[in-house]
Amino acid sequence: MKSANKYIEEEKRIMDLEYEFITDFIKLRKDLNLSQQQLANSSNVIRETIARIENLMVSPHLNTLLKILYSVG
Repeated sequence: MKSANKYIEEEKRIMDLEYEFITDFIKLRKDLNLSQQQLANSSNVIRETIARIENLMVSPHLNTLLKILYSVG
């Protein structure tokens, strides 16, 4: 049973980190005065994907994150 609890704790930590990352991601976009559409245009990622990431509906793929982050420097 202890290993199940450890697994649950690890998953919670990962979810917390993802939430913090997405929160920082949104803050960065807003600090740069970029709309989701502007960010989508500059990163060649569709706006709906950015919206789903920001609304925690999907976990972003690494290549999607790299495209977005590269476009904002």
